[in-house]
Amino acid sequence: MPAPTDRPVRVLVYGSCVGRDTMEFARSGSVDLRAYVARQSVVSVGSDASRHLPEVLSTTSKFQESMIRGDFAGSFGGRLEELAPRVEVLLWDLTDERHGIHRFDDGSVVTRSIDNTQLPELREVLDGAEHIPLGSPEHVALWDAAVDRFEARLRALDLFDRTVVLRVPWALRTTEGKASPWSMGMRAKDANALYVGYYERLRERGFAMIEVPQEAVLADPGHRWGLAPFHYTPEVYETILRSLDGVLGSSQTAPIAD
Repeated sequence: MPAPTDRPVRVLVYGSCVGRDTMEFARSGSVDLRAYVARQSVVSVGSDASRHLPEVLSTTSKFQESMIRGDFAGSFGGRLEELAPRVEVLLWDLTDERHGIHRFDDGSVVTRSIDNTQLPELREVLDGAEHIPLGSPEHVALWDAAVDRFEARLRALDLFDRTVVLRVPWALRTTEGKASPWSMGMRAKDANALYVGYYERLRERGFAMIEVPQEAVLADPGHRWGLAPFHYTPEVYETILRSLDGVLGSSQTAPIAD
């Protein structure tokens, strides 16, 4: 990991809202978020399915369109080449793995993300592809092979030792004591059980990991992105930041509350 400096820690967030939202709680000037790459399973990285993507997308969100096009192009590998010399930390969360992938007849894959399933023109495209869900034997095999390739690329770019995986369980309850909502047909308890094997495979490979215990996470009905089992209370993000400082060996990214 990089040695402490007086300037902001340059971070690349890969995954979804857990890593990105954590950055919002960092002390002002302590973090320089160089890029945020979301909605792209590690299985999709390097798999070009762009021939299946409609030319015109009905979304009005530039971010959503950018992430969809990046996923269909499998573009994150290329972004890594560009960003590796410019970041100290790659923060990786697995939230976007939660609904598995879709595989087309030509073997190319895309992520089954909330963005892809929201657009009618993409739902039609995905209906013609095979859905391989998280936790299925085939998904595990494809994911293992993809992580092998991803790890090799990280090592080649001298990024492996700068990569930190966030292992944060989905919240079972809200701050109001209610059961957390399901996410696209998946409840928190089941998602947490499915994720165990994926995290353990990353641990076996030697990835640095920040872990937050189940009893420490609650879903926040007041979260800026709405209520979801992976939209947490501020205390969760503050815990992640303190743990990240432990990994970095500094107090640079300490939360605002400190």
